[in-house]
Amino acid sequence: MDGTEITYAGAKDWVDIMKNRSKLRMHELIERLGLRAKWSSNKRGKTNFESPLVRELVADMSEVVATLPKESDELVRFLAEPGSLKEQVEDLLQKHGASIWGRVGDRDHLISAGEPDVEAYLYPRDLYFENEEDRELIRVLLHWWIGLKACNVILARERLDRERKKKEENRKARFEHENPHEATPPTFVALAPTRHVQVFQLDASTSRGSPISPSMLTPPESSESPIVPARAMTNGDNGSFAAVNPANAPGHSIVESVWNRLSSGSANGVASHASSRAAIHVHPHQGPQAAITASPQPAARQLGSELASLVANFPSQDRANGWGASASAITPQPSLEELPRHNRGLDTDTLRALRAYIYYEGAEAHSVDEDALLQRLEAAWRDHVRTDQHRIMQDPALFIARERAFMTWIELKRHLADLDRADKRWRNEGSSAPEIERRIAQHRTLMGATQQLILNWQDIGPGVDKDELLRQAFVVLAGEKYAVEMQWKSVEFSGTVSWLSEHLESFREDEKREGDGLYYLGRV
Repeated sequence: MDGTEITYAGAKDWVDIMKNRSKLRMHELIERLGLRAKWSSNKRGKTNFESPLVRELVADMSEVVATLPKESDELVRFLAEPGSLKEQVEDLLQKHGASIWGRVGDRDHLISAGEPDVEAYLYPRDLYFENEEDRELIRVLLHWWIGLKACNVILARERLDRERKKKEENRKARFEHENPHEATPPTFVALAPTRHVQVFQLDASTSRGSPISPSMLTPPESSESPIVPARAMTNGDNGSFAAVNPANAPGHSIVESVWNRLSSGSANGVASHASSRAAIHVHPHQGPQAAITASPQPAARQLGSELASLVANFPSQDRANGWGASASAITPQPSLEELPRHNRGLDTDTLRALRAYIYYEGAEAHSVDEDALLQRLEAAWRDHVRTDQHRIMQDPALFIARERAFMTWIELKRHLADLDRADKRWRNEGSSAPEIERRIAQHRTLMGATQQLILNWQDIGPGVDKDELLRQAFVVLAGEKYAVEMQWKSVEFSGTVSWLSEHLESFREDEKREGDGLYYLGRV
């Protein structure tokens, strides 16, 4: 795409983008479309659109991106095919074309040809949707934009995979250096990472390992933070339990280390140890139910009993009593025999709010108290689903996978709300040196939390349909009655995670090139 010549991209163009050989920049596509945006002075970094019309277009484009191939070779072949994305682009034009590029109405969200800082070779004349030539140009540019966003998603995922692999190699090397006589380093996996609860494992006095710092998800801010109120982390006296950092867990079956961790403490002899090593493998084309193979009944009963005991005794500072109230203190958990045997499901008000929140159903769709609802749902899962020992016994591996999908969804929703609050505050913030320094620290912390949460979502299991696991978790949480009476559609949350990955990759690349100048030259 040189000068004013604009044509559909070919296979070579997409390969160059995937290999980081392309000179094409996102801001050039946006300027060619005439969309007014906020950038830093060198037009790198996060792109902010003030117009709700343009933000709706970008959101719909992200939904299209979520449906595209997730492997680079497949994506390149798909995008290079004649007529690719034709239907999707036409749908976008039908929905947004006239409202954004039409002659009638407000055009403040568009730049004007010839105004200062508008490159003539990128935007030589104003675009009007009523003009067929302009409509065709918009089609081509939207095809480029969607394709570039899809490529960025894959590049972000590959970058995260490289960072995770490097982190694991460094961890193994450090362990081998510090423990030359040990065969393999210990493995840690969090059952359900959350910002409010630290995950525990048996400490060195029982079998293995040493305490590692708690996982950093969306970080609690100081009381001076303009982003969110301070959140205290509970780390009481837990006897022989020590905090574990799930970020150090290698990429392996989520069930294997949980099985080992729960069974190792009660293993007696070689036979018991062998049964505890029943690894679970997931085929990429099988559903979540294929995540576990048959296991000996005594070992399964032992696992179910110990798993129920473990998860039922996780402490939670924000265990909700009502829509916004939290418990004043952590009370001792009842024994396994005292726990209810069946999940009674959600009450009607919570159920209605949940469906309004995930499916935009009913009049409550735009008035749900997000923070209170998430607390309510988390408390319901911990108090009722985790204590349903019959469901755990039926399929422990599937239960764990559903729990990780649900709890990671909770944390990602909270994190997205934190990002939104931070963005709104930064828009009204001044440009003094202390404010900029504080903004740099906060933004880097939030990006670190974003990366950890994306890894947590990806680590639910390779080849597993995570959106389907999340849908199943909602059905389980609702209860047997509503599972039968209501239709539960997929929430397609993986698209949101892909969108986060894309923006994280863009931020990392810009920070690598520009350092702190990225923050001083423009808004993050």
